[in-house]
Amino acid sequence: NIMIELLFLLLPVAMAYGWFMGRNSIKQKDQTIKQDLSIKYSTGLNYLLSNQKDKAIESLLDALKVEDDSVEAHFAMANLFRKRGELDRALKVHEHLVRHGNLPTKDKQQAVFELGKDFLSAGLYDRAEKMFNKLLKSDDYGLKSLTFLLQIFQSTKDWQQGINHKKQIIKLNDKRLLHTLANFYCEQATRAFEQDKFIEVLELLEQALKLDPNSCRANWLMAKIYENHKQCELACKCYQDIYLQDKEFFPDVIEQMHQCYLELNASDEFFKFIKKVYDETASSSALISYLKHVEEKHGNKKAQEFMLSALKRRPTIRGFKHFVKMQMSQPEQKVNNTSLDLIRELISEYLKVKHRYSCRSCGFNSSTHYWSCPSCHEWEQLKPFIGLEGE
Repeated sequence: NIMIELLFLLLPVAMAYGWFMGRNSIKQKDQTIKQDLSIKYSTGLNYLLSNQKDKAIESLLDALKVEDDSVEAHFAMANLFRKRGELDRALKVHEHLVRHGNLPTKDKQQAVFELGKDFLSAGLYDRAEKMFNKLLKSDDYGLKSLTFLLQIFQSTKDWQQGINHKKQIIKLNDKRLLHTLANFYCEQATRAFEQDKFIEVLELLEQALKLDPNSCRANWLMAKIYENHKQCELACKCYQDIYLQDKEFFPDVIEQMHQCYLELNASDEFFKFIKKVYDETASSSALISYLKHVEEKHGNKKAQEFMLSALKRRPTIRGFKHFVKMQMSQPEQKVNNTSLDLIRELISEYLKVKHRYSCRSCGFNSSTHYWSCPSCHEWEQLKPFIGLEGE
Protein backbone atom coordinates (compact mmCIF):
# COMPACT_ATOMS: atom_id res chain seq x y z
CA ASN A 1 0.00 0.00 0.00
CA ILE A 2 1.49 3.33 -1.10
CA MET A 3 0.18 5.13 1.98
CA ILE A 4 2.00 2.79 4.34
CA GLU A 5 5.21 3.03 2.30
CA LEU A 6 5.08 6.81 2.31
CA LEU A 7 4.29 6.77 6.02
CA PHE A 8 7.41 4.72 6.80
CA LEU A 9 9.44 6.85 4.41
CA LEU A 10 8.49 10.12 6.02
CA LEU A 11 8.27 9.17 9.70
CA PRO A 12 12.09 9.14 10.12
CA VAL A 13 12.23 12.60 8.57
CA ALA A 14 9.51 13.80 10.96
CA MET A 15 11.37 12.28 13.90
CA ALA A 16 14.58 13.95 12.79
CA TYR A 17 12.84 17.29 12.73
CA GLY A 18 11.33 16.56 16.16
CA TRP A 19 14.78 15.90 17.54
CA PHE A 20 16.06 19.01 15.83
CA MET A 21 13.26 21.09 17.40
CA GLY A 22 13.94 19.73 20.90
CA ARG A 23 17.64 20.40 20.59
CA ASN A 24 17.19 23.98 19.46
CA SER A 25 14.16 25.00 21.48
CA ILE A 26 15.91 27.86 23.23
CA LYS A 27 15.12 30.50 20.66
CA GLN A 28 11.45 31.39 20.60
CA LYS A 29 11.37 32.32 16.93
CA ASP A 30 12.91 29.01 15.86
CA GLN A 31 10.52 27.21 18.20
CA THR A 32 7.53 28.75 16.47
CA ILE A 33 8.84 27.71 13.03
CA LYS A 34 9.48 24.17 14.19
CA GLN A 35 6.04 23.88 15.74
CA ASP A 36 4.53 25.01 12.47
CA LEU A 37 6.65 22.45 10.65
CA SER A 38 5.51 19.73 13.01
CA ILE A 39 1.87 20.67 12.41
CA LYS A 40 2.40 20.46 8.63
CA TYR A 41 3.96 17.03 8.98
CA SER A 42 1.09 15.85 11.15
CA THR A 43 -1.41 17.25 8.65
CA GLY A 44 0.36 15.55 5.74
CA LEU A 45 0.48 12.20 7.50
CA ASN A 46 -3.21 12.50 8.42
CA TYR A 47 -4.06 13.13 4.77
CA LEU A 48 -2.08 10.02 3.84
CA LEU A 49 -3.93 7.91 6.39
CA SER A 50 -7.26 9.18 5.05
CA ASN A 51 -6.15 8.35 1.44
CA GLN A 52 -6.14 11.98 0.31
CA LYS A 53 -2.85 11.69 -1.58
CA ASP A 54 -2.84 15.01 -3.44
CA LYS A 55 -3.50 17.01 -0.27
CA ALA A 56 -0.85 14.93 1.51
CA ILE A 57 1.74 15.79 -1.14
CA GLU A 58 0.97 19.51 -0.95
CA SER A 59 1.28 19.50 2.83
CA LEU A 60 4.47 17.42 2.89
CA LEU A 61 6.11 19.48 0.15
CA ASP A 62 5.33 22.57 2.14
CA ALA A 63 6.83 20.96 5.23
CA LEU A 64 9.98 19.78 3.51
CA LYS A 65 11.87 23.01 2.99
CA VAL A 66 14.52 21.33 0.85
CA GLU A 67 17.35 21.59 3.32
CA ASP A 68 20.34 19.29 2.93
CA ASP A 69 18.78 16.69 5.23
CA SER A 70 15.43 16.56 3.39
CA VAL A 71 16.42 16.43 -0.31
CA GLU A 72 16.81 12.66 -0.25
CA ALA A 73 13.33 12.34 1.23
CA HIS A 74 11.98 14.29 -1.76
CA PHE A 75 13.74 12.01 -4.25
CA ALA A 76 12.67 8.87 -2.39
CA MET A 77 9.06 10.00 -2.33
CA ALA A 78 9.09 10.86 -6.06
CA ASN A 79 10.71 7.54 -7.01
CA LEU A 80 8.09 5.70 -5.01
CA PHE A 81 5.35 7.49 -6.96
CA ARG A 82 7.05 6.74 -10.29
CA LYS A 83 7.42 3.05 -9.48
CA ARG A 84 3.71 2.99 -8.71
CA GLY A 85 2.98 4.55 -12.10
CA GLU A 86 1.74 7.79 -10.50
CA LEU A 87 3.77 10.04 -12.80
CA ASP A 88 1.72 13.17 -12.12
CA ARG A 89 2.71 13.01 -8.44
CA ALA A 90 6.36 12.24 -9.23
CA LEU A 91 6.39 15.22 -11.61
CA LYS A 92 5.01 17.47 -8.90
CA VAL A 93 7.79 16.55 -6.46
CA HIS A 94 10.62 16.86 -9.00
CA GLU A 95 9.28 20.17 -10.34
CA HIS A 96 9.19 21.43 -6.75
CA LEU A 97 12.89 20.57 -6.42
CA VAL A 98 13.85 22.11 -9.78
CA ARG A 99 12.10 25.38 -8.93
CA HIS A 100 13.87 25.68 -5.60
CA GLY A 101 16.42 28.48 -5.78
CA ASN A 102 18.93 27.42 -3.12
CA LEU A 103 19.44 23.78 -4.06
CA PRO A 104 23.11 22.68 -4.41
CA THR A 105 24.27 22.14 -8.02
CA LYS A 106 24.54 18.36 -7.72
CA ASP A 107 21.02 18.04 -6.28
CA LYS A 108 19.64 20.48 -8.83
CA GLN A 109 21.11 18.40 -11.67
CA GLN A 110 19.67 15.23 -10.19
CA ALA A 111 16.25 16.89 -9.98
CA VAL A 112 16.43 18.00 -13.64
CA PHE A 113 17.53 14.50 -14.67
CA GLU A 114 14.72 12.80 -12.75
CA LEU A 115 12.20 15.27 -14.15
CA GLY A 116 13.43 14.40 -17.66
CA LYS A 117 12.85 10.70 -16.90
CA ASP A 118 9.33 11.53 -15.68
CA PHE A 119 8.54 13.37 -18.92
CA LEU A 120 10.02 10.50 -20.94
CA SER A 121 7.91 7.92 -19.10
CA ALA A 122 4.84 10.06 -19.74
CA GLY A 123 5.66 10.23 -23.48
CA LEU A 124 6.28 13.99 -23.33
CA TYR A 125 9.38 13.77 -25.53
CA ASP A 126 9.78 17.50 -26.21
CA ARG A 127 9.85 18.33 -22.49
CA ALA A 128 12.13 15.40 -21.70
CA GLU A 129 14.50 16.54 -24.46
CA LYS A 130 14.72 20.02 -22.93
CA MET A 131 15.61 18.60 -19.52
CA PHE A 132 18.32 16.27 -20.86
CA ASN A 133 19.80 19.00 -23.08
CA LYS A 134 20.41 21.08 -19.94
CA LEU A 135 22.66 18.34 -18.56
CA LEU A 136 24.87 17.55 -21.56
CA LYS A 137 27.87 19.33 -20.01
CA SER A 138 27.39 17.74 -16.61
CA ASP A 139 30.12 15.35 -15.45
CA ASP A 140 27.59 13.30 -13.50
CA TYR A 141 24.66 13.28 -15.93
CA GLY A 142 26.09 14.10 -19.38
CA LEU A 143 26.47 10.50 -20.57
CA LYS A 144 23.16 9.37 -19.08
CA SER A 145 21.31 12.35 -20.58
CA LEU A 146 22.81 11.76 -24.02
CA THR A 147 21.76 8.12 -23.83
CA PHE A 148 18.18 9.15 -23.12
CA LEU A 149 18.27 11.76 -25.89
CA LEU A 150 19.25 9.10 -28.43
CA GLN A 151 16.44 6.94 -27.08
CA ILE A 152 14.01 9.81 -27.76
CA PHE A 153 15.35 10.36 -31.30
CA GLN A 154 15.07 6.64 -31.96
CA SER A 155 11.42 6.65 -30.81
CA THR A 156 10.61 9.65 -32.99
CA LYS A 157 12.81 8.41 -35.89
CA ASP A 158 14.59 11.77 -35.87
CA TRP A 159 17.93 10.32 -36.97
CA GLN A 160 19.49 13.65 -37.94
CA GLN A 161 18.94 15.03 -34.44
CA GLY A 162 21.00 12.18 -33.06
CA ILE A 163 23.70 12.67 -35.68
CA ASN A 164 23.91 16.33 -34.61
CA HIS A 165 25.38 15.08 -31.30
CA LYS A 166 28.16 13.18 -33.09
CA LYS A 167 31.08 15.27 -31.72
CA GLN A 168 30.05 14.79 -28.11
CA ILE A 169 29.44 11.06 -28.62
CA ILE A 170 32.91 10.60 -30.14
CA LYS A 171 34.41 12.61 -27.27
CA LEU A 172 32.71 10.39 -24.68
CA ASN A 173 33.90 7.30 -26.59
CA ASP A 174 31.10 5.14 -25.18
CA LYS A 175 30.75 1.94 -27.25
CA ARG A 176 27.01 1.69 -26.84
CA LEU A 177 26.44 5.28 -27.95
CA LEU A 178 28.81 4.83 -30.91
CA HIS A 179 26.94 1.67 -31.91
CA THR A 180 23.60 3.48 -31.66
CA LEU A 181 24.83 6.43 -33.72
CA ALA A 182 26.20 4.05 -36.37
CA ASN A 183 22.68 2.67 -36.74
CA PHE A 184 21.31 6.20 -37.08
CA TYR A 185 23.63 6.58 -40.08
CA CYS A 186 22.37 3.22 -41.37
CA GLU A 187 18.79 4.49 -41.13
CA GLN A 188 19.76 7.54 -43.18
CA ALA A 189 21.56 5.26 -45.64
CA THR A 190 18.43 3.09 -45.97
CA ARG A 191 16.42 6.14 -47.05
CA ALA A 192 19.09 7.07 -49.58
CA PHE A 193 19.23 3.43 -50.76
CA GLU A 194 15.50 3.47 -51.50
CA GLN A 195 16.15 6.44 -53.77
CA ASP A 196 19.19 4.70 -55.31
CA LYS A 197 21.58 7.51 -54.26
CA PHE A 198 24.72 5.41 -54.68
CA ILE A 199 27.36 7.91 -53.51
CA GLU A 200 25.28 9.19 -50.58
CA VAL A 201 24.63 5.63 -49.35
CA LEU A 202 28.34 4.78 -49.43
CA GLU A 203 29.32 8.00 -47.62
CA LEU A 204 26.76 7.42 -44.86
CA LEU A 205 27.81 3.79 -44.41
CA GLU A 206 31.48 4.73 -44.27
CA GLN A 207 30.60 7.10 -41.42
CA ALA A 208 28.73 4.26 -39.68
CA LEU A 209 31.73 1.94 -39.95
CA LYS A 210 34.06 4.63 -38.60
CA LEU A 211 31.86 4.91 -35.52
CA ASP A 212 31.40 1.15 -35.15
CA PRO A 213 33.73 -1.08 -37.22
CA ASN A 214 31.69 -4.12 -36.10
CA SER A 215 28.40 -2.93 -37.57
CA CYS A 216 27.37 -5.82 -39.81
CA ARG A 217 24.28 -3.83 -40.77
CA ALA A 218 26.47 -1.23 -42.49
CA ASN A 219 28.27 -3.93 -44.50
CA TRP A 220 24.95 -5.61 -45.33
CA LEU A 221 23.59 -2.36 -46.79
CA MET A 222 26.85 -1.71 -48.58
CA ALA A 223 26.69 -5.17 -50.16
CA LYS A 224 23.13 -4.48 -51.34
CA ILE A 225 24.03 -1.20 -53.02
CA TYR A 226 27.07 -2.80 -54.69
CA GLU A 227 24.86 -5.63 -55.96
CA ASN A 228 22.38 -3.14 -57.41
CA HIS A 229 25.22 -1.52 -59.34
CA LYS A 230 26.74 -4.85 -60.48
CA GLN A 231 29.87 -4.46 -58.38
CA CYS A 232 29.69 -8.05 -57.15
CA GLU A 233 33.34 -8.35 -56.18
CA LEU A 234 32.96 -5.52 -53.66
CA ALA A 235 29.66 -7.01 -52.47
CA CYS A 236 31.40 -10.34 -51.80
CA LYS A 237 34.03 -8.56 -49.75
CA CYS A 238 31.27 -6.99 -47.64
CA TYR A 239 29.69 -10.40 -47.03
CA GLN A 240 33.05 -11.80 -45.95
CA ASP A 241 33.42 -8.88 -43.54
CA ILE A 242 29.98 -9.67 -42.09
CA TYR A 243 31.20 -13.17 -41.23
CA LEU A 244 34.18 -11.69 -39.39
CA GLN A 245 31.95 -9.17 -37.61
CA ASP A 246 29.04 -11.40 -36.58
CA LYS A 247 29.12 -15.15 -37.16
CA GLU A 248 25.64 -15.57 -35.66
CA PHE A 249 24.03 -13.22 -38.19
CA PHE A 250 26.00 -14.53 -41.20
CA PRO A 251 23.62 -17.44 -42.11
CA ASP A 252 21.07 -14.84 -43.22
CA VAL A 253 23.32 -13.59 -46.04
CA ILE A 254 24.66 -16.90 -47.43
CA GLU A 255 22.19 -17.06 -50.33
CA GLN A 256 22.84 -13.47 -51.40
CA MET A 257 26.56 -14.07 -51.15
CA HIS A 258 26.25 -17.17 -53.36
CA GLN A 259 24.41 -15.16 -56.02
CA CYS A 260 27.25 -12.62 -56.10
CA TYR A 261 29.86 -15.36 -56.60
CA LEU A 262 27.73 -16.87 -59.38
CA GLU A 263 27.76 -13.50 -61.14
CA LEU A 264 31.56 -13.61 -60.93
CA ASN A 265 31.70 -17.25 -62.12
CA ALA A 266 33.55 -18.04 -58.89
CA SER A 267 31.42 -20.80 -57.33
CA ASP A 268 34.46 -22.84 -56.28
CA GLU A 269 35.80 -19.89 -54.32
CA PHE A 270 32.38 -19.47 -52.65
CA PHE A 271 32.12 -23.12 -51.61
CA LYS A 272 35.67 -23.06 -50.28
CA PHE A 273 34.68 -20.14 -48.06
CA ILE A 274 31.41 -21.80 -47.00
CA LYS A 275 33.24 -25.00 -46.07
CA LYS A 276 35.45 -22.91 -43.79
CA VAL A 277 32.33 -21.30 -42.29
CA TYR A 278 30.77 -24.71 -41.65
CA ASP A 279 33.95 -26.11 -40.10
CA GLU A 280 34.13 -23.16 -37.71
CA THR A 281 30.44 -22.75 -36.82
CA ALA A 282 28.56 -25.98 -37.76
CA SER A 283 25.81 -23.69 -39.12
CA SER A 284 22.86 -25.53 -40.76
CA SER A 285 22.61 -22.87 -43.48
CA ALA A 286 26.31 -23.23 -44.31
CA LEU A 287 25.96 -27.02 -44.32
CA ILE A 288 22.96 -27.07 -46.67
CA SER A 289 24.70 -24.63 -49.00
CA TYR A 290 27.93 -26.66 -49.06
CA LEU A 291 26.05 -29.92 -49.73
CA LYS A 292 25.07 -28.60 -53.18
CA HIS A 293 28.75 -28.50 -54.02
CA VAL A 294 29.42 -32.00 -52.60
CA GLU A 295 26.50 -33.44 -54.57
CA GLU A 296 27.60 -31.78 -57.83
CA LYS A 297 31.22 -32.86 -57.44
CA HIS A 298 30.91 -36.28 -55.77
CA GLY A 299 27.33 -37.43 -56.21
CA ASN A 300 24.31 -37.96 -53.98
CA LYS A 301 25.80 -40.84 -51.98
CA LYS A 302 28.79 -38.79 -50.79
CA ALA A 303 26.49 -35.86 -50.03
CA GLN A 304 24.29 -38.10 -47.84
CA GLU A 305 27.30 -39.48 -46.01
CA PHE A 306 28.48 -35.92 -45.35
CA MET A 307 24.99 -34.99 -44.17
CA LEU A 308 24.74 -37.93 -41.76
CA SER A 309 28.12 -37.06 -40.32
CA ALA A 310 27.02 -33.44 -39.92
CA LEU A 311 23.78 -34.43 -38.15
CA LYS A 312 25.76 -36.50 -35.67
CA ARG A 313 27.98 -33.49 -35.01
CA ARG A 314 25.04 -31.12 -34.50
CA PRO A 315 21.49 -32.46 -34.95
CA THR A 316 19.07 -29.80 -36.18
CA ILE A 317 15.52 -29.97 -37.50
CA ARG A 318 16.48 -27.96 -40.59
CA GLY A 319 19.30 -30.40 -41.29
CA PHE A 320 16.98 -33.39 -40.89
CA LYS A 321 14.44 -31.82 -43.23
CA HIS A 322 17.12 -31.44 -45.89
CA PHE A 323 18.24 -35.04 -45.34
CA VAL A 324 14.67 -36.24 -45.99
CA LYS A 325 14.61 -34.19 -49.18
CA MET A 326 17.86 -35.85 -50.27
CA GLN A 327 16.36 -39.30 -49.61
CA MET A 328 13.36 -38.48 -51.78
CA SER A 329 15.63 -37.50 -54.70
CA GLN A 330 16.95 -41.07 -55.14
CA PRO A 331 15.06 -42.62 -58.05
CA GLU A 332 17.23 -45.75 -58.12
CA GLN A 333 16.26 -46.81 -54.59
CA LYS A 334 12.91 -48.18 -53.54
CA VAL A 335 11.96 -45.51 -51.10
CA ASN A 336 8.51 -44.83 -49.78
CA ASN A 337 8.35 -41.30 -51.12
CA THR A 338 4.80 -40.78 -49.85
CA SER A 339 5.88 -41.35 -46.26
CA LEU A 340 9.00 -39.23 -46.69
CA ASP A 341 6.99 -36.44 -48.27
CA LEU A 342 4.61 -36.52 -45.29
CA ILE A 343 7.56 -36.29 -42.89
CA ARG A 344 9.02 -33.38 -44.84
CA GLU A 345 5.70 -31.52 -44.84
CA LEU A 346 5.29 -32.04 -41.11
CA ILE A 347 8.77 -30.65 -40.49
CA SER A 348 8.07 -27.70 -42.80
CA GLU A 349 4.88 -26.84 -40.94
CA TYR A 350 6.67 -27.16 -37.61
CA LEU A 351 9.43 -24.80 -38.71
CA LYS A 352 6.87 -22.28 -39.96
CA VAL A 353 5.38 -21.82 -36.50
CA LYS A 354 8.77 -21.65 -34.78
CA HIS A 355 10.51 -18.29 -34.44
CA ARG A 356 13.76 -17.97 -36.39
CA TYR A 357 15.24 -15.01 -34.50
CA SER A 358 15.97 -14.29 -30.86
CA CYS A 359 17.18 -11.02 -29.31
CA ARG A 360 20.51 -11.64 -27.60
CA SER A 361 19.78 -8.72 -25.27
CA CYS A 362 16.25 -9.35 -23.92
CA GLY A 363 15.20 -12.75 -25.32
CA PHE A 364 12.43 -11.42 -27.61
CA ASN A 365 11.55 -13.99 -30.29
CA SER A 366 10.42 -13.23 -33.84
CA SER A 367 9.87 -14.87 -37.23
CA THR A 368 10.90 -11.59 -38.88
CA HIS A 369 14.29 -9.93 -38.63
CA TYR A 370 14.46 -6.41 -37.18
CA TRP A 371 17.57 -4.28 -36.87
CA SER A 372 16.14 -2.69 -33.72
CA CYS A 373 14.53 -5.12 -31.27
CA PRO A 374 10.79 -4.28 -30.93
CA SER A 375 10.98 -5.16 -27.23
CA CYS A 376 14.18 -3.65 -25.77
CA HIS A 377 15.05 -1.42 -28.80
CA GLU A 378 18.70 -2.53 -28.80
CA TRP A 379 20.35 -2.43 -32.23
CA GLU A 380 21.55 -5.50 -34.21
CA GLN A 381 20.67 -8.01 -31.47
CA LEU A 382 18.09 -10.17 -33.31
CA LYS A 383 19.97 -13.19 -34.66
CA PRO A 384 19.03 -16.72 -35.80
CA PHE A 385 18.44 -19.32 -33.13
CA ILE A 386 21.30 -21.75 -32.52
CA GLY A 387 20.61 -25.37 -31.62
CA LEU A 388 18.09 -28.09 -32.49
CA GLU A 389 15.45 -25.69 -33.82
CA GLY A 390 17.84 -23.19 -35.41
CA GLU A 391 21.31 -23.08 -36.88
